Amino acid sequence: MPDAFLLMYVFEATCMIQVRAMAGGAELIPIDPRIISGAQAMVRQVTGSLGGALAWPGLLRKLDRRDPGFRD
Repeated sequence: MPDAFLLMYVFEATCMIQVRAMAGGAELIPIDPRIISGAQAMVRQVTGSLGGALAWPGLLRKLDRRDPGFRD
């Protein structure tokens, strides 16, 4: 569940960025694949590929503060 949530969150954010960039009407410049690979490698190194597991406990605490009864 944590990884699925994080991946969908990032996917939605990237889609929003794409739509906003396209709305500008200018020609888009593709990102060099080497930059993308480098960013992916940095994320894996920093999070140990545990991105969802790192973010999930904090998200649950936030939800507990907003709606303590959500677990019922």
